[in-house]
Amino acid sequence: MAGSVALSQALSYARDLKSLYESSRVRERELEQTQERLRNAYQQSLQYAIDLRKTYRRLQQAIFQSLLGLANALEAKDPYTRGHSERVAALARRIALEVGVAPGAADTIARAGLLHDLGKIAIPEGLLRKPGALTGDEWAVMRQHPVVGAQIVAPLEFFAVGAVIVRHHHERHDGSGYPDGLRGALIPLGARIVAVADVYDALVSDRPYRSRLSHAEAARLIGVEAGRTLDAHLVALCIRLTGDAPPQHSV
Repeated sequence: MAGSVALSQALSYARDLKSLYESSRVRERELEQTQERLRNAYQQSLQYAIDLRKTYRRLQQAIFQSLLGLANALEAKDPYTRGHSERVAALARRIALEVGVAPGAADTIARAGLLHDLGKIAIPEGLLRKPGALTGDEWAVMRQHPVVGAQIVAPLEFFAVGAVIVRHHHERHDGSGYPDGLRGALIPLGARIVAVADVYDALVSDRPYRSRLSHAEAARLIGVEAGRTLDAHLVALCIRLTGDAPPQHSV
């Protein structure tokens, strides 16, 4: 009798263990299914984030290309400035990399160089192409173009640094520049770089009021301004980088 009771209890215990095991297996399979769904959801979210990032970058590029189109259209009206912004951008990037700026930041500086004169879209064409010296009132109008250019690109959050460069590319080392009269290290590095590239390219390009200068003469003139209106270290780099292969110009 006692043996029968013990056997019955053992069988009951075995059934309980089997039931517990089967319940555990069911929960394990449910957990595996849940984990699989989470993995799939994560992969979908990751792919969505990648697609969204690509779309955002394409949108950035489209917006920038539209602004660049405006800048190029502005230059295309004047044979004396055609290609100026592209040359400034290329030289500014070379100077930036030479001074130790990271490639991504150097690209931003170059893009700012491409758009540095965008604000001239608000300047009357007759004033832009005037062959003689500007009057005081005309200079006051002309000096608005960095502000206007910065205002045009300022709404683009991805180009915030570029907007600062556009605004300050006419500031001068001694504080004599515009629009804010910044001096020395207070002028953002990118703006100082674009300023040097801008001045150099203007000197070696034809202008309504004079013919282009040779590299040697341009180097001499910006050398005079080194430490006065232009960053001396950046001027030295510019002269060295352009000495072997001066940019080619078309009219």
